[in-house]
Formats: sequence, C-alpha cells, structure tokens
Amino acid sequence: MTAIKVCLGGTFDPVHAGHLGTAKALADYLGVQVSLLPNLQPAHRQHPAASAEQRLAMLHMACDMHPQLLVDDHELQRQGPSYTLLSMQSIRQELGEDGVLIWCMGVDAFAQLHTWYGWQELLDYGHILVMDRPDSEMPYDAELLSYWQTHKVEEPRQLLRSPNGHIANLRLPQYAISATAVRAYIRQGNCPPPSMLPADVAQYVIAQNLYK
Repeated sequence: MTAIKVCLGGTFDPVHAGHLGTAKALADYLGVQVSLLPNLQPAHRQHPAASAEQRLAMLHMACDMHPQLLVDDHELQRQGPSYTLLSMQSIRQELGEDGVLIWCMGVDAFAQLHTWYGWQELLDYGHILVMDRPDSEMPYDAELLSYWQTHKVEEPRQLLRSPNGHIANLRLPQYAISATAVRAYIRQGNCPPPSMLPADVAQYVIAQNLYK
C-alpha cells in the first residue's frame, strides 16, 4: 500500500480550535490522517512566545482525542530556520520515491511562496495544497502565477494519485479565531473557552503562565 503523508505546518502558538477544525476538515476530505508540524524557528515571522517543548506538549494534548490527527516533530529536530524545503526533503527520504507527500498551506502563505527558500524545488518532493478563503487572492507575482498555472490540478484528491509535482486549491470551513487573538485574550486575564482552545490546552497555558 502506498504511504501517504499530509502535512500542515505552523507555529501553533498556541494550537487553537481553528487549527484543529481545519486539520480535521482536511482529514475528512482527503480520507487520510493529517500531521501537524510545529516549526522551531519560523522563517517568515517572529519567534513563538512559547517554547518548542511547550508548543509540542499542547499539540499532543489537542490531537490525542482526534485519531485523524497526528503530531510530527520533524522541524523541532533541526536547528536554524524551519525551511519547508528541508522538511519536505527529509520526509521524502522516509516515504521513499513512491510515497505521496502533500504540504498544506493557507492562500496568504502561498501568495508569498516566491520569497521562500528553494521554493521552485518544493514540487520535486511533494504536492502543495492551498487552502482558500472566500475573499482570498491568488498570487500576483508573475513567476509564481506561472508556476501555479503550470502545475495546478482542478480536483484536490488528484494529489493522492502521484508522489509529487502538483498544486491544488481547496476551500474549507472558516474559523474566526487566530493565535494572536487567543494570546491577547489570555493577556487580559481570561481563561480561553473551548471555542478557542481545548480544555486541556487552556489548563496547560494557565499552569505554565504562558502569554501573560
């Protein structure tokens, strides 16, 4: 049976209901488990407020109740910026040449893909699945737009049929929540409700005195 790995990366600082809802919707749509990969040092944003160990612990708590979600610490094992290309290369080695690798990202991230380290090599190692929003905009950079149009497929499930080389777009349910909003809510002295954070994660945040 062909190995399939679907990856959703991020800082997860902290992991919240929006992350989980998106990951579960992905898993349900594709019919496979989805791995959440916390990065060590984001290449395109400020460093996380919580430590790598704390973010990993929160992810395990959040995913333990959802069998369709996995936690992968690939990017925490490598020092320096968490470049997607290096992660995809490492995972490709584990999967072998025939395994299917799908790297998922939001449309905002995809619109900046041409600024990423080794971005034109990403499809050599896997597929890219772009998660759209109703108000999302496609890339405006001419080189990236050409890259997208050259490699795109219309049906996202087509990505499951080959190891690498394609881009697809998928519109998922939207969640009006962000890690920034969660951290601000906590700084105001509030305990996040389950609509923001899983109960175990909220308790951990309070016990660790995070985001104050």
